[in-house]
Amino acid sequence: MLLLVTVLFAAVFITVVLSVGLGTSYFRSKQKQQIRSMLRKAEATPAEQRSELLRPAEVEDNLTKLLSRFQFMDRLDLVLEQAGKKYKASRLITMSALLFVIGFAIGFKLAFLTALVSASLIGSTAASFPLIVVLLKRKRMFSAFEEQLPEALDFLSRSMRAGHGFSVALEMLATDSPEPLGLAFRRVSNDLQLGSSLDVALKRMGTLVPLIDVRFFISSVLLQQETGGNLGEILSKLAFIIRERFRLKGQVKAASAHGRITALVLTLMPIGVTGFMLILNPGYLKGMAATDIGRYLIYGAAAGQVVGYFIIQKIVNIKV
Repeated sequence: MLLLVTVLFAAVFITVVLSVGLGTSYFRSKQKQQIRSMLRKAEATPAEQRSELLRPAEVEDNLTKLLSRFQFMDRLDLVLEQAGKKYKASRLITMSALLFVIGFAIGFKLAFLTALVSASLIGSTAASFPLIVVLLKRKRMFSAFEEQLPEALDFLSRSMRAGHGFSVALEMLATDSPEPLGLAFRRVSNDLQLGSSLDVALKRMGTLVPLIDVRFFISSVLLQQETGGNLGEILSKLAFIIRERFRLKGQVKAASAHGRITALVLTLMPIGVTGFMLILNPGYLKGMAATDIGRYLIYGAAAGQVVGYFIIQKIVNIKV
């Protein structure tokens, strides 16, 4: 009995191993055929277009094809890519539409002003949540990239002084750097390996990371390529300038912290008080919203809150 069980186990084990091996070899052969096909196709394509050609084609759904006719779709796709999101703009719009429907139903049920106005306000606020999350993620990635850039420039400078070429130094930087800086430089390194010129690869990086420090870096590299000079020394001095500007920016941010906190408190406090009043005593504001003058006062207060918030942000947002 034990011998029979052992033989059956060995037979099943060998069958599973052979099946997995054959399946893996089949998929590897299909992948190699696809790569060979892309490489043959890339050889007959200009160098500037190879980086886009060798990326796998994406299947667009009907919603994407419909929305791609509008110009803002390209901008929204760029924002999602800058935020490190893998999905497309159509998915973001779908989530916003679903949240709008949910918020519209909740606002229509509460009806603290007129039913239509309440539903529209809450629905619009709920629909803006996905975009706000993406924009905050994009802002955090840009801030992290800005902090990591001086060390990256020093790394490139040291690598070039040690005798490495610029493309080799970029590849080493892309391998050793944390995110999001490593991702940005990996894109540049991959584009160079796929045949793109340095000008095209760096300009694409400037589009995905639209920071003034990145523009300084790109301008320095491209200018050195045209006129010559010690690129390592240029990058070292640029890293020092970026650190000094970042230090000054931190001092300005600390000095303006009081104004930013004031703007946040003055904006959120009326909203919080209104929410508590609607929960504790829903009929208190309905009497005010039942008259034309009361509704005009509510609309004016809401508009004043928005205008006041942007005015304070304009005052405390000091460019460095």
